[in-house]
Amino acid sequence: MNSKVLPVISEFFRDREIFITGGTGFLGKALIEKILYSCPDVKKIYLLLRSKRGVSVSDRLAELKTCQIFSRIRQKNEDLLEKLIPLEGNSMSLKLGLSDHDLKRLENVSVIIHSAASVRFDDPLHKAILLNTRSAREVCIIAENLKNLKVLAHISTTYCNPKYSVIEEKVYPPLADWRQAIKLAENLDPDVLDILAPKYMDFQPNTYTFTKSLAEQIMNEYSRKLPIFIFRPSIVSPSVKEPLLGWVDNFNGVSGMLIGEGTGLIRIAFTSPHVCSNYQPLDVVTRSLIIAIWKQGCTSSWSDAIVYNCACSQSSEVSAQEVFQLYLQTFPKVPFDEIVWVSNGRITSSYFIYKILLLFQVILGMIVDTLFKVLKKKPLALDVMRKFHYGTFLAAYFMFNYWYFVNDNFFDLMNDINTEDLEEFNFDFYENMSTPDYVYQLILGTRRYLLNQTDENFSRARRNYRRFWYMDLFVRLIFWIGVLYYVITRFDLLNFNDNVSFLEYFK
Repeated sequence: MNSKVLPVISEFFRDREIFITGGTGFLGKALIEKILYSCPDVKKIYLLLRSKRGVSVSDRLAELKTCQIFSRIRQKNEDLLEKLIPLEGNSMSLKLGLSDHDLKRLENVSVIIHSAASVRFDDPLHKAILLNTRSAREVCIIAENLKNLKVLAHISTTYCNPKYSVIEEKVYPPLADWRQAIKLAENLDPDVLDILAPKYMDFQPNTYTFTKSLAEQIMNEYSRKLPIFIFRPSIVSPSVKEPLLGWVDNFNGVSGMLIGEGTGLIRIAFTSPHVCSNYQPLDVVTRSLIIAIWKQGCTSSWSDAIVYNCACSQSSEVSAQEVFQLYLQTFPKVPFDEIVWVSNGRITSSYFIYKILLLFQVILGMIVDTLFKVLKKKPLALDVMRKFHYGTFLAAYFMFNYWYFVNDNFFDLMNDINTEDLEEFNFDFYENMSTPDYVYQLILGTRRYLLNQTDENFSRARRNYRRFWYMDLFVRLIFWIGVLYYVITRFDLLNFNDNVSFLEYFK
């Protein structure tokens, strides 16, 4: 592709109407923010929203606009947020739950970004099929009726074909027939389908990977008549620099582990210390996705869906052991305001050791919850530990296995853009960043955006952390003194006397 004859990215998005599903998710919000900030001449962004717990879609949109991630948009030009238009619907419904009137409003849409999905590993199969698989078909059906469509971007995951150790940028053979899967979810009793699930899914690790794999089959089939590409991020982690340093809005994955470890609640994690994981910062994902949309939109012809594995290079991957060590080294510098103990957890791949250490963790949780009750606060330690333990085993398959991701198409995106776009859309900064620096930003971002803790409290938090460090040292000292005392008294009980030496006793 000759980038010299192509428009700059912001010019491509000028006066375009975009339709986004999953716009309120972690990636969706960052993508909306980046488009509005770097391509301010975009005409409209339609968002699929559903009323939730009695809150209307207009109220949900108003709440979305107040999100911290849009702070630089509000500083630049708050009117840009008025380009967001809510459409009431539901990704689990036929036609995405859109009314005929709203479908008519989409007639000038030229870019569709299908990001809606459930990332839960424990969803019942029927729900996962309707949300992750059937919604992909419904998006394609809607797209077929759009005369001006230039791009349909489908957000998948690098982990949707886990039985292969090397994941290439291609669509893999189907695990099941997607049409049959949809019919089963629509017609079969959910409980019966759950019973059949392991065998039907070809013993995939969870319903998420299975249904996302089926969605890729749909996109690949429709790509013969629609301008589709499949975009597969790996584990999406907090941002490196934009829109906010270390920005994150959920407690999943890295952030949940950070909070559990940083507050001292989580003392043990069950995972392989040597298996490397592939993390991709949020802003790397959004920038590269926008480039891929631009590239597809500037292509006059297409055949099968091109696939991008949005994964970092092998040299940037980190092992669980390395991550934990960096946490322990970094928490004293940026501790959380409120902790129950100093951060000194460990990881193990031995289930036996994990269960033993988990017992001590639960005892700590019981003590902490008792203190919370005395202080008339809501007890939460055991609940946090229970959720972390449950989540650990849901993700265990991915914590003990390694995949190598081929990402030539992904990195080639950097070679396609114009020089004028480098500052706004260059995405190789993570490859040149040291892991310790990124971990520092992760903790800082978790403090600011998840726990709402201000930087002004750093001094107090560090003093508090030092107090707990000395308390931890004191407890350890008392413990080992107690062990030593027990051993000495035990020998006394065995009738040691001045005439029998310690060595003679064992002869």
